[in-house]
This record gives sequence, C-alpha cells and structure tokens, in this order.
Amino acid sequence: MCGGGPSGPSEEDKQKSEQRHQDNLALQKEQMAEQKRQFELSRQDNQARYAEQKKQAKAAPPPPPEKTAGVASPTFEFKRKGSGRKAFRTGNNSTQSSAHSAKSLYIPR
Repeated sequence: MCGGGPSGPSEEDKQKSEQRHQDNLALQKEQMAEQKRQFELSRQDNQARYAEQKKQAKAAPPPPPEKTAGVASPTFEFKRKGSGRKAFRTGNNSTQSSAHSAKSLYIPR
C-alpha cells in the first residue's frame, strides 16, 4: 500500500500562516505611520531652521566698532632665548650623551 506523500498544510497551519501574515502587515503599517510622523517632525524642524537662516541673512550687519576701541593685545607674551629650534633646546648642546651616541650602539662580535 502506498503512503501517498505529503498532503499539504492542514487547515490549522493555513490559519496560523494567514494570522502571521496579517500581523506582519499590521506591523509594517504601524512602522510606516511612525516613519511618516518622524519625517513630518523633521520637515517642520528643517523649515523653521531655514526660515531662521533666511531672517538672519536679511538682517542688517552689526555696527562697526567705535573709533575709541583699542586693539586687542595677546594674552600671553613669550620670552624666547633665540629663534627656531634653538629657542626650545635646554641644557648644554655641545656634548651628546653616550646613550644617544651612534658608537655606543655598536656591539662588536
């Protein structure tokens, strides 16, 4: 006697599958509604920002500084010994320490 083969999904499986499908569609609709809401909020924010920028662009420039206003001076004044690389050197530059000498790195065999 032949076993037949799979008879296909049962009625209960079809109903479960249809319910999952409907749930997924409802979830997609909800997500699309949320995306639309967020888009509208973003659009309103962008339009408000654009209007503010337009208003600032059309505004009159600030008045020029008073003639009696002084020139700003630097906050810190550095006193250097020299210029260039020598200004940042410390100690006696004429002798080189033995740790940095090329001869001290050579190890004969």
